[in-house]
Amino acid sequence: MSLASPSLSENFQSHNSIKKTAEKFLTKQLKNNLRGSMEIEVTTGRLDPRLRLRQCKLPLEPFFPPGANLSGNTSIGIRCEDNKPWSLYVSAKIIKYADIYVSTRYLPRGAQLKQDDFILERHNVSSHSTGYITDINAIEGKVLRRPLRHNIVIPPNALHDPMLIKRGEKVTILAQNMGIKVHMKGKALKNGSEGEVIRVQNLSSKRIIEGKVLSAGVVGVRL
Repeated sequence: MSLASPSLSENFQSHNSIKKTAEKFLTKQLKNNLRGSMEIEVTTGRLDPRLRLRQCKLPLEPFFPPGANLSGNTSIGIRCEDNKPWSLYVSAKIIKYADIYVSTRYLPRGAQLKQDDFILERHNVSSHSTGYITDINAIEGKVLRRPLRHNIVIPPNALHDPMLIKRGEKVTILAQNMGIKVHMKGKALKNGSEGEVIRVQNLSSKRIIEGKVLSAGVVGVRL
């Protein structure tokens, strides 16, 4: 890399060709990692106007330097690998846009979300460190761990599955194996959401067993 004044007898690599090489490479890498309807915008930083690099006789080679990332501010390496090699780093900014779910009103803690509680909006998601939701199945029917203000991006960590079984309530223990099903009466010894493994007591035998919450009031165990 050189900041020397240009020589009349030497051709120099254009700054535009360097920036375009970096943008094309970064855009391609990002498109391979896009999800759903996400869009990206890549801008490269300004090169020092005093920078003079000899015109490369081979196509420029872009690469990721150590520590580069695919979000926010990053940098791209550009090198010339002919008989007089050179290299430099180009700064870049990545902006990602996606349709994500946002609250339509104030939502209290413990609210079970319905369709009119949220709406899809296109947002810049580059700096959403707490995450965001793009799939309605990941939000509808979920319960809020904490209150949310109006027009707030709903993060995944603010939600949990609704409680289907409460500690102390009567449940049906469904034991099944190879097509055989046996229903027994039991008592839940722990709260449980769908898919959670909880302890239940068989009310007939008084035996305490573990089972998976299948639905409201139903716990499945294996025979």
